[in-house]
Amino acid sequence: MLDAVLLAGEPTQSGIASATGLAPATVSNIVRHLVTTGSLTATTTVRGGRRVRAVRLVPPAGFVAGVDFGHRHGRVGLAPAADTVPGAAAGSPEPPPTLLAEVGADLPGGHGVDDGLDTAAALLDEALGAAGVAPAELRGVGIGLPAPVDVRSGAVGEPGILPGWVGVEAAARATARLGVPVAVDNDALLGTLAEQAWGALTGVRDAIYLKLSDGVGAGLVLDGRPYRGRAGTAGEIGHVVVADDAGGPTGGPGRTVCRCGNRGCLETWASTTTVVGLLEPLLGRPLAIAEVVARARGGHAPSRRVLADTGGHVGRALGGLCSVLTPARVVVGGELAQAGDLLIGPLQAALERWALPGAAEGVQVVPARLGARAHVFGAVALAGELVLAARG
Repeated sequence: MLDAVLLAGEPTQSGIASATGLAPATVSNIVRHLVTTGSLTATTTVRGGRRVRAVRLVPPAGFVAGVDFGHRHGRVGLAPAADTVPGAAAGSPEPPPTLLAEVGADLPGGHGVDDGLDTAAALLDEALGAAGVAPAELRGVGIGLPAPVDVRSGAVGEPGILPGWVGVEAAARATARLGVPVAVDNDALLGTLAEQAWGALTGVRDAIYLKLSDGVGAGLVLDGRPYRGRAGTAGEIGHVVVADDAGGPTGGPGRTVCRCGNRGCLETWASTTTVVGLLEPLLGRPLAIAEVVARARGGHAPSRRVLADTGGHVGRALGGLCSVLTPARVVVGGELAQAGDLLIGPLQAALERWALPGAAEGVQVVPARLGARAHVFGAVALAGELVLAARG
């Protein structure tokens, strides 16, 4: 019921009945209960010339935090819980929550759960102190991980770029360590939630959100709702095979064994590790993606070629997915999104080449509106959902 109200913004009771399949009398009883508990307000209004009962969420009190874990970093954002409740999902996007504090720290590559949670605890303390918020006012925490999370067991699954988290019931472990309720989900799915609420997916019924970083993942939106699949692990596009060992040059990505055990997975062709790994031998030193993009925009032919090839590989994998799901929009996020048209142009061309003509027609490919902060905002949104569910 709360999910239906959250999705619609300010639905009528009859609209809730249609969306949930519940009988109108059942909806009326649940609304009455949730109004009593302070979770909802219900008012009589006129829509289409008829008097109806409209329902809206009461913004929660206190504060929530979002934690975004990457392969080599942790980042925390703190926001008022009330700011995490988006309005109706049919108009232009609202501004994202105000982050009262945003702090980050480097972590060892492939860090384990203890290192990660210790860092999260320290960053939370720093953020609360910077914002002048008492720890007792923190109502919940959302955590995004670059790995599948099984919704049935709560365990972090394989393959993930954080092997030290695999098999851990992450939400329970984090709740015990941080001392507040914690929800955990895949970071690409959280980027999807953020772009739905405040970004490029507002009002889009069928879409794909791509996270292109050290790992490659996707969040799926079907009929307006994030699609997690049977176990909550849908969207692992990074492990779609785009070329087997015969499809790449000797010693190239096509012959690389992926961490999932296959060869030729998209992640071995299109991750940030692959991009910088192809260019670092030319320059004789370590590179960051920001420098690769700057060099490409300055006319550096090898950088331009690598980014274009990367977009082509992603577009090929998306072609099959778009043929099945027929999305209206593809949103590109993660570190590689900063390449903009250098990546998205070739991606769109490859998508149109490899998808069924009818499926590719009209598909918009755009960068994430929230940029690098999408996953922190998504983790904040997840924390807000946790607080709302507990209150209901």
